[in-house]
Amino acid sequence: MFDLIRVSLFGASNTGGVPFDPAKDISSLAGKIILVTGGAGGIGREAVLEFLRHKPTRLYILDLPQPDDGEAMLAGIREAVPDAPVRFIPVNLASFESIAKGAAQFNEAEDRLDICLCNAGVMPVKPTTTPEGFETTFGINYLGHALLVRLLEKKLLQAAALPDADVRLVFVCSEGHVMVPKGGIAFDELKTSCAKLQYFYRYGQSKLAINLFMRELSSKHPQIRVVAVHPGRISTGIATELLKYSAIVRVTQPLTKYMTVPPALGARNSLWACTSPATKSGKYYEPVGVPDHESKLSRDPELCRKLREWTDEALKDYASA
Repeated sequence: MFDLIRVSLFGASNTGGVPFDPAKDISSLAGKIILVTGGAGGIGREAVLEFLRHKPTRLYILDLPQPDDGEAMLAGIREAVPDAPVRFIPVNLASFESIAKGAAQFNEAEDRLDICLCNAGVMPVKPTTTPEGFETTFGINYLGHALLVRLLEKKLLQAAALPDADVRLVFVCSEGHVMVPKGGIAFDELKTSCAKLQYFYRYGQSKLAINLFMRELSSKHPQIRVVAVHPGRISTGIATELLKYSAIVRVTQPLTKYMTVPPALGARNSLWACTSPATKSGKYYEPVGVPDHESKLSRDPELCRKLREWTDEALKDYASA
């Protein structure tokens, strides 16, 4: 509970760090193939729009299936960025089958992937499970992205093998990764709804897992810049949902306008990590470009090993290690 209060009231600055103006500081993205999960709204959509303004070859949005196959969403993006080369692949990150289908669709269409922004995330308050029986927050925020990255790994490596390659794999994490149960991750409970854990512990352990996964991948693939970022405290649907259930959020709600920033500003750290020459692999960054504020558990090699072995077992029927 102490960590929840600290993060809620005294968390990372939303507007600090290195100077960064996406409109001016992002170089041309000509020739780049980009993929963004959760790109239909919030900070993901803001990142998508900014990427597209710098003219990549193609950008793929992976987000929840939509009744019109994403046509209205794509039309809105093209209204903001005329002739944007953007495509939509419906993917539910809670479902291994949906992830595998979406990854196969991308892999059939492209022979490389230059920038992969794993942005999608949830903080459900009520304990639930995914179709495969995993706790929903962990299943979407970490495990779904872990499967997706494994299925796209060859495309990232193919891009990294090209001359003058600069391949980025960026995970949207959170300073909330410090809000975890004893030991960091409740491995024995992950194939349940984790109903015994409060919602912020379920969220925190999913984000801690992202940090650990990022560090493992950065060591495994030194030719790819792999980082995790905290976007800051953003005015999004997650915050609105918490008002119904969290007394702390309700108490601090009058201060929200002073403590949060709109999605366009919240996307800056992701955009910086995806494009800046200063980005260093294996780092966790707070806004903007501020490294090394992760928890001790994020650097724990034994916890990283345990997570890798657990993940290998969880994904064994869908992706090889």
